[in-house]
Amino acid sequence: MNEVDMKVIEIKMMASIFNGLLEACSSKCISSYSEADLTVGESVCVERCATKWMETFKKVQTKMSGGAMPAGMDAAPAEAAPEKKGWFS
Repeated sequence: MNEVDMKVIEIKMMASIFNGLLEACSSKCISSYSEADLTVGESVCVERCATKWMETFKKVQTKMSGGAMPAGMDAAPAEAAPEKKGWFS
């Protein structure tokens, strides 16, 4: 498999992740598209949902790859966040 084929697969994978995130978070957080902008509650919900989705994706990828993070997925978050206790901790 050449480099171009690998990049195409990577782009398709990222599009699939984005589409899953979009579907899950929009159906959970947005009740109607009647306004041009999201309400404050919708905006907060979408932000939390997307963060949880990506954190879960990173943890699943780490487990599936035997501990190595995929290319482009930093192990350290951009901002220092407090340690979370939950389902995947």
